[in-house]
Order: sequence, then C-alpha cells, then structure tokens
Amino acid sequence: MQKKEEIGTEQLLLTSPRSLVSIVLGKFFAALAIILITILFTLIHLAILAYFGNVNFTIAGCTLLGFFLLSAAYVSFGMFASSVTENQIIACVLTIGVFMAMWFLPNISDVFTMFSLISMFNSFPSGVIALDEVIMFVSFTVLFILLTIIVLQRRKSVG
Repeated sequence: MQKKEEIGTEQLLLTSPRSLVSIVLGKFFAALAIILITILFTLIHLAILAYFGNVNFTIAGCTLLGFFLLSAAYVSFGMFASSVTENQIIACVLTIGVFMAMWFLPNISDVFTMFSLISMFNSFPSGVIALDEVIMFVSFTVLFILLTIIVLQRRKSVG
C-alpha cells in the first residue's frame, strides 16, 4: 500500500471506479496466490518423497493447511501495517516485530499463548486440525482485512 503514495498511484486507486474493498481483496488474493504456488512446489517434493518412501499424507495435508492459514494471517496484518504507516520499511519492521513478539511472548508468560499465531499453528504438524484454531486464524485474517479497508476508507474520505 505504501509504494502507491510515493509514486502517485494512491490517488489513482482512491479515485478508481473499483471499490476499496475490491482493491484490498485483490491484493490479498494475489498474495495468497503466491503462497499457493509455494504450496504446489511443496506438493511436488511430497510426491517425490512418496515415490521413494512412506509419507503420511494426513500430517502433510494438515501442516500445509496450517501454513496456508498462518500465511493468510501474516499477509492480512502486513497489509494493515502498510495501510497505517507512511513508509514500506516501517510497515515491514512493524509486521515482523509484531509477529516476532507474538512468537516469543508465550515463553515469558502463558497469558500470551492465546495471542500467538505460532502456538496455534503448532498442532497442525501433528495432524490435528482444531476448529477453534482454524476459526482464530480466519477471524484474525478477516479482522485485519476489514481494518485495512476501514483505514483506506477514512483516508479516502479525509484526503
């Protein structure tokens, strides 16, 4: 979102006949498409492993689903950070900093475990898909997509 301000395309996006919702969702789904491509390459490696040995496809499928949900949550927060800051580097540092904090804070106190996306992901590689964790990932993702849309709507109405 930030590079748009610097090169002047933010004005073009804000005055576009497309809605901000479609622009934000387009960026989000484009990022998810890149993530799905990485998962497809992982499936090629999985097929090679299956050819030469035994592979537990249930655990592999659960892990890839968890990776996809975790990645979607990261992308949605990154888009939000990009919409509220003035610089791409600041948005990147903010995003990485928040997720590093969410990763390490459970080691300090168990209170932070419920905020850690990595802690929620940890059950997926064991082959367990917990509905509450899936709902948490999806809720986190939707929340930050909606917050991104709200920030851009306010910027559009003010500017």
